Amino acid sequence: MKHHSNIKLNQRGASLIILVLILVLGGLAVVFSSLDGQSIRVERDKKTHDALAEAKLALIGYATRSGLATGAARPGELPCPDANNDGSSDVCAVNAVGRLPWRTLGINDLRDGDGERLWYAVSTSFKNNPRIYPLNSDTLGTISLRDSAGNMLNDGSANNGLVAVIVSPSAPMTRQDGVEQVRDVANINNAINYMDIVLGEDNQNFVNGNVNGFISGPIKDATGNIILNDKLVSISRREIMMPVERRVAATVINALLDYFCGSGNVNYDTNACLAVGGSRSYPHPANFAESTCLGIGNLAAGCTSDLAVNHGRLPANPNLSWDTTSLLLGSNGNWFQRNGWREQVHYAVAPACLMGTTDCDGAGFLTLNTSLVNTVNVNVIVAVGGEMLAGQSRASVADKLNETNYLEDENLTTADDVYTNLSLMGNPFNDRVLSLP
Repeated sequence: MKHHSNIKLNQRGASLIILVLILVLGGLAVVFSSLDGQSIRVERDKKTHDALAEAKLALIGYATRSGLATGAARPGELPCPDANNDGSSDVCAVNAVGRLPWRTLGINDLRDGDGERLWYAVSTSFKNNPRIYPLNSDTLGTISLRDSAGNMLNDGSANNGLVAVIVSPSAPMTRQDGVEQVRDVANINNAINYMDIVLGEDNQNFVNGNVNGFISGPIKDATGNIILNDKLVSISRREIMMPVERRVAATVINALLDYFCGSGNVNYDTNACLAVGGSRSYPHPANFAESTCLGIGNLAAGCTSDLAVNHGRLPANPNLSWDTTSLLLGSNGNWFQRNGWREQVHYAVAPACLMGTTDCDGAGFLTLNTSLVNTVNVNVIVAVGGEMLAGQSRASVADKLNETNYLEDENLTTADDVYTNLSLMGNPFNDRVLSLP
C-alpha cells in the first residue's frame, strides 16, 4: 500500500509542476504579447512623429524658397492643400483643408504610423492660390488650436493665430457625432472620414480668423477609451518668418551688389564684381520718415534718396536709378514692393561707399556687433525689423515712420554707425541683420 501511495504522490507532484509551468508560460505569453503590442505602438508613434516633423520642415523650406524665381511667388507663402489625393497642390478653398501636397513640396509620400497620408490646413493670409497681399513680417496667422483639454493655445481671431496645421489622422474610428469613418474609394477625399471631433471642436473643418479651429490629440474619455486619435503639429508665424526675413535680407544684399557691380556682373558667393561695371558705389537711403516709401502700390515717384542721411529705407528712386529688372525698383510689381517689404527693411551704407566714391574709397565705415566678434569696415547693413514686439505699433502712418517700432537695441542708435545682430543688454530683440562684407 505504501508503494502505491508514493506513486500517487509523485503523480500529483508532477501534475502540480505541469500546472505551474502552464500558468507561468501563459503569464509570460501575456507579458510578451503586451510588450509586443507596446513595441508596435511605440514604432507607430515614432513613424507618425517623424512624418509630421518632416512635413513641417518641408513647408517652412517651401516658404523660405518661394520667390527665388521670377513671377508672382513671394517669400513666406505656402502651397494650397491637395484636394484630390494626387500629391499636388490645388486651388485653395476659403477655409483650405486637404492632404499634404507632398509632390508640390518635393518630398516623399509621407505616411503616419497607421499608413495614412497626412492632412494639412493653411491660413488664408499665407496661401499661394489665390494670394492675399501683403505678406510680410506683420502678416498674422488665422488658424486656432486647442490642447487636449480644450484650452485655447492659439486664437485665430486674435494676434497669435497659426499659419498652418498638419494632421496625422491615424486609424479610422467612430466619431463622437456618430459618424463611422469609412476610407474606401468613394470616401477617400472626404475629411470627415479621417479627422475627429471632440469637445465641440471638429478637425475636419475650420474657419479662418475664428475660434473654430483644431484640437490636438490623442484624447481619451473618462474610462480611458480614445475618442480622438488625430495627432497634430503646427507652424507659427515666427517659425515661418525667421528664415524668411533672413532670406529677404540676403536677397536685398544681392540686389545692392547688382547696383554696385552692374546686373549680371556679381559673384554672390564672394560678394565681388566679376569685371569693371556698375556704379561702384551704393545709393543714399531714403529717409525713414519719408511717407512716400510706404504702401504696396507703384512707387514710380517719391521715396527718393536723401543725400543728408546714410541710414533709412531702401529708396524706390535712388540718385542713380536701379536697373529696370531690380528687385528694389518701386514700379515693377515684384514681390518686394507688392508685399510691403520696403516698410520692414532698414538700410545703412558707410559714408565711404556713398555716391561720389569709387569702390568705397571714401572715409567712414560701419561696424556690426555679432555673437562672436565685431565686424568693422562694413560697407552696407540690411536689417529686417521682424514682427512687432511688446510696445511696438505699426497701425498708423506715424507709427510706420518711427524706427523704434521696427528696430531694437544698438540698431536704434543709428548716428554712431554701429549695428548689432543680437541684444547686447538681453532685451527683447528680433532684428535680422546682414552686412557687406
